[in-house]
Amino acid sequence: MKRIALYLIALCMLSSCREKVDNSIKYGGGESVNIVLLEELKLNATTESDNPITYYSDNDMVVTVNSEGVIKGKNVGMANVTISNTIDVITVKVTVSLYEEPTTDFYVSKDEISNIYGQPNYIVDSGDTTVYIYGSGNDWYSYAVWEMDFFFIDNQYIESDLYIRSDVETRLDEFLDNNYYYQRSDTISQGDDTTEIYHIYLNEENPEDATVMLGKINNVGQYEDICVFYIPYEYEEKFDYKGIIRKKLRI
Repeated sequence: MKRIALYLIALCMLSSCREKVDNSIKYGGGESVNIVLLEELKLNATTESDNPITYYSDNDMVVTVNSEGVIKGKNVGMANVTISNTIDVITVKVTVSLYEEPTTDFYVSKDEISNIYGQPNYIVDSGDTTVYIYGSGNDWYSYAVWEMDFFFIDNQYIESDLYIRSDVETRLDEFLDNNYYYQRSDTISQGDDTTEIYHIYLNEENPEDATVMLGKINNVGQYEDICVFYIPYEYEEKFDYKGIIRKKLRI
């Protein structure tokens, strides 16, 4: 009996000394993730459990996810992606946008823009004016945006232009109507017998509260794409959109 008791005590001691397995899922990302149309992003999750991690999207029409945890934005909208190992479960809200909007923190320096977006593909310097170009040519910035430009005067960010593919115009109009406040459309003569129609939006319903003005232009120059520009809006200029645009174009 004494031997049996000693054996049981030893067995209990060995069992208690075994390292406990942490069955939880370790996920380094946030509870919500933002991507743009057709962008892919890996959700990095690990576990010590013997149970493998599985991924599931509750809306494959908007977001798909493969067995490696790579999500892909299929359509504009929102979906929940579940990360599970049958013991632990994590849910990540994924929002798919048509495109990444430029920062509207105007008047920051070139270095601050580089800290956000990285080094530009091209830099154009012309006196006191500098343009940082992201994307362009064969290197599209994203699926919907082939080029995003930041304009600086005396090292202060004063404007951003996005060049957007024309076949997403319907979704672009929906995005602008849902997120901004349409004001009016203006026809601007460029002085070379060409005209362009500017569709003007503000970031607030009350112009007194607005700080950002957007303009959408179709068939820009020799191209058939769409330009959306973001510039600061000063209420003192009120509804003088043509004046603002002419100042923007230096005409």
